[in-house]
Amino acid sequence: MPVTNGHGNPDWTREETLFALELLYREGKPLGEGHEAVVVLSDFLRRAAIHPPEARRQSFRNPAGVALKLQNLFSAVEPGRGLTHSYTDRAVVKDFPKSALPQLTQVVNALRALLNAGETLEFVENEEEEFAEGQWLTGRHRRRDARLRLRLLERHKDKQLICEMCDFSRVDLERPMQESQFEAHHRVPLAAAETVRSTKVSDMALLCACCHRLLHRLISTERRWVTPEEARLRLQQIPRVA
Repeated sequence: MPVTNGHGNPDWTREETLFALELLYREGKPLGEGHEAVVVLSDFLRRAAIHPPEARRQSFRNPAGVALKLQNLFSAVEPGRGLTHSYTDRAVVKDFPKSALPQLTQVVNALRALLNAGETLEFVENEEEEFAEGQWLTGRHRRRDARLRLRLLERHKDKQLICEMCDFSRVDLERPMQESQFEAHHRVPLAAAETVRSTKVSDMALLCACCHRLLHRLISTERRWVTPEEARLRLQQIPRVA
């Protein structure tokens, strides 16, 4: 078993754990600290702006530590292997089982692109609504959609504003008051959205603020991407209380 000498280093984040799990699935088994893929991941995580420099010891995410993480994740994937694993390990494996490797790879590629571009980790305002992809992409999703909202409203400037989930509309109000009740939501999963160079307005759904919050909570609770169309159908199936 590798010796990490990593006491005092920060705990592995969900994002870091996603990178390790993707490597484990791709290779099919834990790897030793001398394996080239382990060394490459170690070098990447040591360079990534996920933890502040002052929080890292010299042993931070060294190859031995990455190899140990792979063994712990393998224990979470294949229970009974005798190794301990954290809540984060169990949660990540639950959200991304072996069958979800293509989706996991997409998430990891999106995160890698952001880190290579010099992005720094920012946490979401409400951790209860973190999506399966993690806090980083969740936070970027919210900031991106806020910027795209103006473009979406401009496209609807000559149309009635109607929520695509519940058909809410307030034509009795002045236009600025109507617009204040609507928000933009990306139709595609976070990682897929990050791999697109530019977002088209047609990729955005116009939702009332209540439905937007409901949809975020639904995605967070189910740990998968739920489309506005699916949410609309589910709302229609719930009997209204008189």
